[in-house]
Amino acid sequence: MRWSLQSKVILGAALILLATLLALALLPRGKSAIDLLGSDARHLLAFPLFTIGRLAITPIFLVKAFVFLLLLGLLTSSLRRVVYSSLMQRKTVGKERSYMVARFASLAAYIVGLMVGLEWAGLNLNTLTILAGTLGIGVGFGLQPLVANWVAGLVLLVEQPIRLGDCIAIGNTSGVVARIGGRGTWIRTYDNELIILPNSAFTTKEVTNWSGGDPKIRLSIPIGVAYGTDPQRVRTLLLEIATQHPDVLKDPAPEVVIAALGESSLNFLLRFWRIIGPEDNYPIKSDLYYSILRVFAEQKIEMPFPQQDVHLRSVNSPIVISTIAYRS
Repeated sequence: MRWSLQSKVILGAALILLATLLALALLPRGKSAIDLLGSDARHLLAFPLFTIGRLAITPIFLVKAFVFLLLLGLLTSSLRRVVYSSLMQRKTVGKERSYMVARFASLAAYIVGLMVGLEWAGLNLNTLTILAGTLGIGVGFGLQPLVANWVAGLVLLVEQPIRLGDCIAIGNTSGVVARIGGRGTWIRTYDNELIILPNSAFTTKEVTNWSGGDPKIRLSIPIGVAYGTDPQRVRTLLLEIATQHPDVLKDPAPEVVIAALGESSLNFLLRFWRIIGPEDNYPIKSDLYYSILRVFAEQKIEMPFPQQDVHLRSVNSPIVISTIAYRS
């Protein structure tokens, strides 16, 4: 039988908890684990560092709290993975919904476990109101960005303007959404760079979601030809080039339009549709440009340079003595 990672973590945490309870059960009545140590060690571990309400915080208490938080973190992390895997097996629940439910379930379990642990340790939760007020002051002065990013993360998970696997662009960053965390969102760029952006950026800045709802996007390629070229011939050749590319969709069909009558050329736009992928749009545009250059060279279709006339006049006379035309 092959164990999954979640099963191994849960089994390990259960064995540690069982071993701890068994060791406590084997102690003599009225004794604790600290009684097995020497008097000096007991005094050092039981020395109160400070108090919260009526609860004395000792080194042994800090050790127990660390072990408890470690086990609680492992259990809630395993719970998130188990819930996510279970929901992903159902076809009616999407990846984003599964991710959101799993994160909220693990967060709720962590909060409940933390409250139970505090009550079990003997800490009256009413005394935490002072700490909550202090935390509120800290939020007011220095923790506003952290809280704003956390709240923005909840907004992203609930409203889902972006989802895992979406191809997006925000500012100068473009790529695929790899993860939506509590503080930041991970973007895998087309150069395979992992960029972590704060969640608040997605609620305050303009975000382009290329694959939100519909994975089809339309791209345009500008082409200029010399005046005197048959525009219908150019249109036919460009449509043939576009339809022969495997990544250009047949429906909607590509189209060629005249964009402008330029100073030196007749300007066309080749517009076509494709399915957005994990890579950028430069490869498909480059393929089409290569094909256009090859076909236009075979068909003797000129793609002109901008032209400019320079008139040279004599120093003593405004009469034009020569005319030079060059291509820049």
